[in-house]
Amino acid sequence: MLIKLKTLIVENQGYKRNTSSKEVYVNTNHIVSISDYDAIEEFLLVENLNQAGDKFCLVKVAEGSETKEYITFGTSHGVYGEIREHLQGKRLLND
Repeated sequence: MLIKLKTLIVENQGYKRNTSSKEVYVNTNHIVSISDYDAIEEFLLVENLNQAGDKFCLVKVAEGSETKEYITFGTSHGVYGEIREHLQGKRLLND
């Protein structure tokens, strides 16, 4: 089952950094771990970026022989709760 995650993208442009957000769909069966990511908050404050007050978590997803990390808006508890809610909802047979 796919779940939509709102992720933070940090672009390094040499002398300055920009941030943006992007929605990503991830297969819940491939999620390896979800953990709060407090270090990004300090980085955003130091860089004086717009998302400095937001909470983030790190979602690790298995992609073949590699693991991809997504910096995701929200706490690990909140993201895990969304995943559980989607998995426990009504589903079609063979979905």
